[in-house]
Amino acid sequence: MKRVLLVEDEKDVLEILAEFLRLLNFSVEEAQDGEEALSAFQRGPYQLYILDVRIPKIDGFELASRIREKDPSTPILFLTGLINSETQRKAEEIKNSYYLRKPITFEKLQEILEKIGVLS
Repeated sequence: MKRVLLVEDEKDVLEILAEFLRLLNFSVEEAQDGEEALSAFQRGPYQLYILDVRIPKIDGFELASRIREKDPSTPILFLTGLINSETQRKAEEIKNSYYLRKPITFEKLQEILEKIGVLS
């Protein structure tokens, strides 16, 4: 079973996404802020990171940079309500990363997971 680290500060969104990922046969580790996520990262390895961009303590882009220092290749999917040139640029600077605009639909999430190649 593939492991995913899911980081989302909105509890309801976190629970719904985690349940959907479990239905897709992922083992899901959940975190609601950047510090929790870094702690969870130490319990890896993961085959996918799903990071909300705007999370407390350490934002999603900084978290991704820290993950990339030790894990240069695992795909990162950013979740954001902010798709502008700055957000796109920051996402593109992180190697092997993708982004999905909120509000998220399960169809779009599954489509991007297929594109990334993490569904088996």
